Amino acid sequence: MPSPRHTAPDSLPARIAAAFETLPPQLQAAARFVLDHPDDVALLSMREQARRAGVPPVTMTRLARQLGFADFAAFRDVQASLLRRNPGKAFSAEFSNRAGRLQQRQQQGGDAALAGQIGWAMAEHIASSHDETGITALVAAAKALEGAHRLHFLGLRSCHAVAFHAGYIYGLFRANGVLLDGAGDTGIDALRHAGRGDALLTISVAPYASATVERVAYARQRGLTIVAITDSRVSPVASLAQHSLLVPTETPSFFHAITPAFAMAETLVALIAARAGEEALAAIRNAEAQLGAFSTYWSPKRKKASP
Repeated sequence: MPSPRHTAPDSLPARIAAAFETLPPQLQAAARFVLDHPDDVALLSMREQARRAGVPPVTMTRLARQLGFADFAAFRDVQASLLRRNPGKAFSAEFSNRAGRLQQRQQQGGDAALAGQIGWAMAEHIASSHDETGITALVAAAKALEGAHRLHFLGLRSCHAVAFHAGYIYGLFRANGVLLDGAGDTGIDALRHAGRGDALLTISVAPYASATVERVAYARQRGLTIVAITDSRVSPVASLAQHSLLVPTETPSFFHAITPAFAMAETLVALIAARAGEEALAAIRNAEAQLGAFSTYWSPKRKKASP
């Protein structure tokens, strides 16, 4: 491994991701924190980072040395150099860190304070996942999916609603969408007909559903193009996907946030529709006509049925 002083800062996430599977569990926990909170590495003390990662402080040093750095200070300097190249981002990260500490002190402030914290957390997560890096990944993913012969949607447990919603919106302008969902666990059956030329959009965040990982691995073996909306570049589905769209899930609530995944999926499908031209417009007009024929949505102009 090259000496850290000869390593470009931008290569650090790739180095961590490449070494992740070989690391012991505690080092994996530390590595996941570093990947998911890069600004905190430069702005917080090693002890505070370890506390947030749920590991002893010495683990952060062990991770740095495992990656070829002399000590944690050298490791942190790499991330600090990235922030110096983008001072606006550094200010934003420090502001959010201070706000986070303020929120911790205000946890006992009542319902209104807690509701505000949760709402702002969601807004910040959506904004951060739609930064320059996130948008670049979104555009690449849309291009990868738009030409699929069939596009499969997969999300289980808390992520099922996101997959269903994405598939529903996609179905308004394309008829080749397949939601991998069915009674008696038959949704997976559709993959037996899938192969090269098809694609899979999967949504999976920690704690990852075992069945999701198994089904994504099966789709990868069959040659499908895979796009994953997930919470970490080292999540089990990210390692199987050609394109990963990363969304934060931390929240003051007791449950992980799914709202950022919804926003990412909606943006992705919107990009595909925007690139589909007149074909998509004609399909949406046809969908509107069909919905209107069945009076699907309430309208004040509808006449009441006779008694």
